[in-house]
Amino acid sequence: MKRIIVIFTLLCCAALSSGVLAANSSPSSLGLNKLKQSESSQTDSAAKSQDNLTVLKQDTVTDFSKMNASIAISPYYGMAQVVKFSPPTYGWKLEDVLVMATDGWNNSSNQPPGLLPFVIEIRDADLKLLYHYEDIQLPYFTSNNGIRMAVIEVPSMLVDKDFYVCFYGYRSLGLVTELQNATGNSYYFDKQTGLLIPGVMPLKNNQTLPVNWLIRVAGR
Repeated sequence: MKRIIVIFTLLCCAALSSGVLAANSSPSSLGLNKLKQSESSQTDSAAKSQDNLTVLKQDTVTDFSKMNASIAISPYYGMAQVVKFSPPTYGWKLEDVLVMATDGWNNSSNQPPGLLPFVIEIRDADLKLLYHYEDIQLPYFTSNNGIRMAVIEVPSMLVDKDFYVCFYGYRSLGLVTELQNATGNSYYFDKQTGLLIPGVMPLKNNQTLPVNWLIRVAGR
């Protein structure tokens, strides 16, 4: 619990505020035109440390209330949304995965949320599986506000090279997606073929937009 509190302190080191994320109308969205998010973040573009805990990100968001964002689901059932990370120092150990996503439920919904599975995978620089975690979404991505940044603890693991965090929402969970300032570190991972594909959102006329998935990691 203490570690989770520290992580949220890092993510929200200014103050809590209300904001509205503008959603892009695309085939990949969940149909949520506007999403409310109650947390603002003042983390810098690389990482911030407190009590030796470091949060890494590959998006450019410093204030969620001002983010140009949408919700994206994976193109098909066996494909993950993936973010690539590099350890900040030698001997750095991964301890937590942070994912901002939604199951489409909020406090205005007429029905209680159903049970939906999700999977988190950690893969090394060669895409070899290091860790697999699966659960249902209720404790993580069901929120009165519609979206939530979940902190998922993983066994402490040493990562001395680039690594990938894979999120499988199985076309039921939507991942919050930054629609500008793409860093080139977001991908799709086709588990059947083992291929990485650039992370993009489809636009009209067969055009695509490079994006950043809102997946982060923490460790020390």
